[in-house]
Amino acid sequence: MQNGVLELQKEYQDYVMAWRVRKLLGAKLEPTMFLPLALYAKKRLERQRLARELVTVKPFRLENLSRVDDFTNQLCFGMWRNPREINDFLSAVWRRGGHVIFEHPTEFAAQILTETERSRLPERGAEVAAFYMACLQVGAAAFNPDEMGVAVERVERLAAELPIFIDGLVMGYEL
Repeated sequence: MQNGVLELQKEYQDYVMAWRVRKLLGAKLEPTMFLPLALYAKKRLERQRLARELVTVKPFRLENLSRVDDFTNQLCFGMWRNPREINDFLSAVWRRGGHVIFEHPTEFAAQILTETERSRLPERGAEVAAFYMACLQVGAAAFNPDEMGVAVERVERLAAELPIFIDGLVMGYEL
């Protein structure tokens, strides 16, 4: 049970990081609103229910597919692990001229993590930047099965080492 809770916390942590990155980049990449943990969980459960219905309920309701997509976008669900999502995201970033947080891990940590989060992490956020940069590399490796395997292994290794670090989950207050 505790492992399941940790996975859900890490999923929410990934959401927070995706939201922060998208908010920083702005324009069309900017998310519409931040979801506090309780609302994120509610929307995540609804997305899961609708996805399950798409597979099990006949006849297939096309509007539910659209709703699942809407929830997926709101939750930034899978943004860091889905090669297609990563490629779409990076294409949008590069069309806007890139950003320093993707070029320098220290900038990623400085601009995306709070000061408290950086101070609590052993490498002041370098390990967090390394993890999310590795996730972004999965998109580039998607067209080569050998590279993809290596990239995914690296992400999984770094994910296993990454602690829960965002303020709201560590300090116990609602984000």
